[in-house]
Amino acid sequence: MSDNEGDQGPKSTFCTYMAEGDQLYHKGEYVKFIHFFQTLILQPDDKNGLVARSKCYVKMRDCDNALRDAEASLYEDKSFLKGAQTVARAAGI
Repeated sequence: MSDNEGDQGPKSTFCTYMAEGDQLYHKGEYVKFIHFFQTLILQPDDKNGLVARSKCYVKMRDCDNALRDAEASLYEDKSFLKGAQTVARAAGI
């Protein structure tokens, strides 16, 4: 029995998780996507992931959470176009 046998490391890459999340989004399974993002994605501050989750919140008409994630996507890069567009979308709910 290995010392590392009980360790739970990542079973897929971040890109794979994002692709799975995209599939949930395109199927309209927004609540599942948000849960998936919160529990599985290993890089919660990823600006593209924040935009994707914000878009789900927009679809669910949850302005506060949509705006919070969209604004967070701009934290390190104020010129991030997808983030700026998503802020505008979230603010217009």
